[in-house]
Amino acid sequence: MRKYLLYTLLLFSTSVLFAQQPSDEELKEKGPFIRFEPSEINIGSIPTSDVTEDIGNVEIEFYNDGIQPLILNQVTGCCGTRINDWTRKPVAPGQKGTIKIWFRVSPHPHRISRTITVQSNAINGNNKRLAILGEIIIPSSTNEIQLP
Repeated sequence: MRKYLLYTLLLFSTSVLFAQQPSDEELKEKGPFIRFEPSEINIGSIPTSDVTEDIGNVEIEFYNDGIQPLILNQVTGCCGTRINDWTRKPVAPGQKGTIKIWFRVSPHPHRISRTITVQSNAINGNNKRLAILGEIIIPSSTNEIQLP
């Protein structure tokens, strides 16, 4: 009898572990659904000679693909990333909002890796992260010395 109960319990616990998660389409029909466009910001490779103050100004668009208003509660950035502004009013279904950020870019070779965290009432996750990637590189020399 014990073995029968143990096997039944084991079978039940494994079926709970493999339960299906609702699809994005099902979630969109239940509440606010946040989507970033693009899902990752890549500012590319920028030569050190082309670095200006404006490189760190980025505007991110997000969309409400759900059926209820989307509300951003808080937007934070990592290490030296300043959130200048974001859409604070509820974003109606089918509408978009923006997040404006700024970070300093030094004119020396380095990789850019910033993370923005958005807390909202979205049904597809109330904490969403968005990456901003890029690289500052040494420009390649185009003036090669030619010997006679």
